[in-house]
Amino acid sequence: MVLQAPLIFLISSLVIGGTIAENVRTDDGSITFMGLPEGDSYHGTGDVTADQGFTLTTTWNIIDGFLRMISPAGPPYELITQALQEGFDPADIQQAIPSLQGNFLGFVILFIIGLVFTVLFSLFLLIFCCCRCCGYCGGKMEQKNSSKFEMMRYVYTLILLVTLFFIVFGAITALSVSGYTSHQVSNLPTTIDNNIEDLLTYVNNTLDEINFLVGDQLSWTTDQILADVADAGRLVGEPIQKKMRPTIMPALDALKSLDQYINNTLASMITVDSTQGDVEDQYVTLLDNLTSFYVRLNDTCVNCGDCCNSFDYAGLTLNVDYRDIDQGSGVGKFPQTFLDGLITSMEDIVAQGLHAQANAGETTIENIPNIVANLTTSAAGDLNQTFSEVQSNIQDAVEEGTSQISSLDAAVADVKQQLDPFLDMAVEYDQYRDTAMTVVFGFILLIAGIFLIGVALGVIGHFMSGAAPASRSGLESSGGCIIIIAAFISALLVIPFMMISSFTFIIGGPVDRLVCDSLISKEIFTETIDKPDTIVDGYFLGSTIFQDPTINLTVSGLLNDCQNNKGIYTAFQLGNLLNISAFTNLDLGDARSQFSNVSVDFSSFSDLLNDTVDNLQNASMGPINNTPWDSYQTELSKNVTNDASSPNDLSVLATAMRTAADNITSPDNVTIRSLADELENIQTKLLAPLITNKDLLQTQLYQMTNYTTGLDAKINETVKKFSAAQTFLLNVSSIVNNYTSVFGERVLGYPEQFVEYAENQIRNEVGRCAPVYNLYSSSVNTFCIGFIQAFNGFWYCLGLCCFMMIFAFAFGVKSAKYYRKMKRDFGFEKESMGLPLNNRVAPEEQH
Repeated sequence: MVLQAPLIFLISSLVIGGTIAENVRTDDGSITFMGLPEGDSYHGTGDVTADQGFTLTTTWNIIDGFLRMISPAGPPYELITQALQEGFDPADIQQAIPSLQGNFLGFVILFIIGLVFTVLFSLFLLIFCCCRCCGYCGGKMEQKNSSKFEMMRYVYTLILLVTLFFIVFGAITALSVSGYTSHQVSNLPTTIDNNIEDLLTYVNNTLDEINFLVGDQLSWTTDQILADVADAGRLVGEPIQKKMRPTIMPALDALKSLDQYINNTLASMITVDSTQGDVEDQYVTLLDNLTSFYVRLNDTCVNCGDCCNSFDYAGLTLNVDYRDIDQGSGVGKFPQTFLDGLITSMEDIVAQGLHAQANAGETTIENIPNIVANLTTSAAGDLNQTFSEVQSNIQDAVEEGTSQISSLDAAVADVKQQLDPFLDMAVEYDQYRDTAMTVVFGFILLIAGIFLIGVALGVIGHFMSGAAPASRSGLESSGGCIIIIAAFISALLVIPFMMISSFTFIIGGPVDRLVCDSLISKEIFTETIDKPDTIVDGYFLGSTIFQDPTINLTVSGLLNDCQNNKGIYTAFQLGNLLNISAFTNLDLGDARSQFSNVSVDFSSFSDLLNDTVDNLQNASMGPINNTPWDSYQTELSKNVTNDASSPNDLSVLATAMRTAADNITSPDNVTIRSLADELENIQTKLLAPLITNKDLLQTQLYQMTNYTTGLDAKINETVKKFSAAQTFLLNVSSIVNNYTSVFGERVLGYPEQFVEYAENQIRNEVGRCAPVYNLYSSSVNTFCIGFIQAFNGFWYCLGLCCFMMIFAFAFGVKSAKYYRKMKRDFGFEKESMGLPLNNRVAPEEQH
């Protein structure tokens, strides 16, 4: 029976993964199995912390620090180990008493002190009461005045109030702890039910995961094999296309680039031709206007004598010639005839439709036919048969395992049925505990309230009358009497309360320090049964589960692994029990040899490459690089006029002419000024636009020459890449055969990937055992935090109240005398607000 649970989960693990949304298969045949269904959620959190629901963590920290101080040593693991090895013997405990001093000495000493204190305090109260009844120990109803009389009243009253504050604090804290305990007890059935439900949920989730993977996941893997076999052509064709693209596509891209380059060159030539026509027209207009202007200016200057000596107009002639070259007259610089010939050549090349040829080549690549026409049906049949056998083996194992797992439901239900009466009893009797706690600490609060009423009445009565002790008002005296009554009641309650606190302390303290601390830290396992050679020769848990004490399987290690939510195969080290390869070993037999080679006919595409290469090699590009563009570029770079002042800005000369006209007194000044305005107009409307267009033409011509210079190299580069593509096609058959083999490996890779996936799920995902740790932590939380901490909070609060009630008794007795009405007083006269006006010497002191 010990081995059945690990075996059940091990067999189940063959078909288990993480949460599945959907499986993902990439184009290269890689599968990502997306895990198991999430299943139902769990109640447990898996945390073992002292602040898990405990309402007063600061109080518990004080208690825990106090317990560690009085019991600094760890639990007696050696004694526990000896008991496990040899059995329990009371004589062993007697011999081990010296070694247990660090554990129990502090508890015993404080317990004895509590008992001794209870006895001594009882005797003290008896003696004190007798002493008071005899008129001693403050029992005389008389008071003497002194210089510190009022100060002592305030000091005693203030100390009494401080002790009452601590009493109230302790009682309220105890009631809070009691409420927390009641909450824990009332939730105990729910907590245990949740733990049981978590265990059942864990079992049911495991069954759901098993059914899911056997029914869907394994079948899905088989479907991928069949789908790839049916789609073999596409799966092989796409890798071949990918292999061909690095060589074929650069050739086609180069052809497209060449076509674009030629179109850009042609567009650049046409742009240059158009802009040059505009520049030539502007040039002719400027030439005519400037020639006419020069003649008229020269005539004016000759007729007026020396009126034009202040400016130089001899340079008003053009320094450039932007017209087309005229071989007959020898004028012009622009090679229009050459450009027209180039445009015609470019248009011829464009007419060949290079881009369309490239598109045709790409269409051929993209439309490679189904290169795998016949994967032998026997290969698919052999593979499916092999995988079906694996599936059958797993299903047989799962059916056996799931039947045993399902039987756990009945066992858990029996445990729950046995626990229910005890849980109901605990809930029923907790109300009596809660009632007792409420009565005890409610009575303590009542005593504190009586104290406060007495103090309030006494203080109010004192400040209202301010009378001498023998003349105190009934209100003030009533307050003092209430204080003394509360003081004696609190003293009487200290005795039973201290006894209760001592006995609860000696029970709860050692349990928390020696049991709960070690359970939370798991030292109780690491220091006892987890140590090798403690109970058996080797490891106890390894020997118990696997009958092999050399296997390092420990309770603490198992809990730590489950706390980290590891899979059951790893946490329980089930690899020592069953080799998972027995379920995941696949023998594919001769399936790989069944995939035949496939031949592909690329002759039509090869013909396309040959024709394109021939067309490019026959293209005539000779005239392009022989055109004299440099001479025209030089012409465009020259100054437009020969004007000495500013050859490209005639407005400078126009300004000089206006300045000269200002110094002329003859009527010629009007003529010169008019000519200056005309020259300014020539600059604005003719010369400036011409300069703008000739600069644009210069840029366009530079761009065109860049295109024409690299055109031959571009064509040669394209031809070179097409030649490489032709060479590649000679070896394409061997490439196709290689990829056919790759396809066979792809199809066979599906079952292999499933096996790898299954093994990974077994080792890391199957039966993640966080619920096991949650069950442990919930039990520890319920016992140690829910009950032991609350139990220790009870004796701590009760002890605090007892300790403070002693002070309340002492200072209550002292302060009561400052408010009760005395029979006699000495040294008091008429009082005002409690302040003595005249301190008389008492009669006894005069003698």
